[in-house]
Amino acid sequence: MRNWALLLLPFTMLFMVGCSKQPTIKEKIVYKTQYIYLPCKQTQPLASILNQAKPSKAKKIKKAVDKKTITKRIKFSLPKKSVKFFAPKRYITRPNQKMNFMVGYNNDGSAFLYLEGEFNTNTYKNFLKYIHKSAIDFKEIKINSNGGVVATAMQIGAYVYEHKWQTGVDKEMRCLSACSFVYFAGREKSLQGEAIVGLHRPYIPDMPDTPQSIRRTKREYISYWNYIHAPKSVYDEMMDVDRDNLFILNRKNINDYIDVTIH
Repeated sequence: MRNWALLLLPFTMLFMVGCSKQPTIKEKIVYKTQYIYLPCKQTQPLASILNQAKPSKAKKIKKAVDKKTITKRIKFSLPKKSVKFFAPKRYITRPNQKMNFMVGYNNDGSAFLYLEGEFNTNTYKNFLKYIHKSAIDFKEIKINSNGGVVATAMQIGAYVYEHKWQTGVDKEMRCLSACSFVYFAGREKSLQGEAIVGLHRPYIPDMPDTPQSIRRTKREYISYWNYIHAPKSVYDEMMDVDRDNLFILNRKNINDYIDVTIH
């Protein structure tokens, strides 16, 4: 096993994969970020394991999220069909995969929840379980995703907005298609390096777009957009982009639409 000093590198991320009786550490480099793998079943609480590996400047881990907050009713209408929609293939640099939930640390030692993969119908439920069982008082979420079930992204986005979390996209990572519904829910937002946020109009994969379906789509998602207080100008831009294209926001143009911290 390599020296534990490696765990103090900035932007270290820890996530739970596999199952074993004792915590074991494996290392992997993805997008120039060091990931630390942990088992999904531990002999000690996840918070305790993370506390051993976190940077010295990290804040103390707080109590788990109150159960009452995860049963709070969503105050906007979800789409009638829970369909998946993804970014066009030419924008995808990594294939779609099952959503992974991870814990990472910023340079200042603050912890954030990191999501990588596609949004499925069970992702929101797993999201709630993870933040509750991790016993970490998250205030920030960072995402790398090609999209997926937009209704699920809206549920996570509503949670992010209600709990006043920050949202971010790190380095070369991408938050595309349905993922943007979470990103815009952040009370504060960040973008790092060559990261991008890509938006387009939601669609039903097995049905062609028609003037009627486009008008219906524009009406269907506006209640959520208003709920998270996202700019109407971005919504209009998104709804004008079809399934084969993306409205790209990056470090060069994103502050023309919203206030974002650029790293």
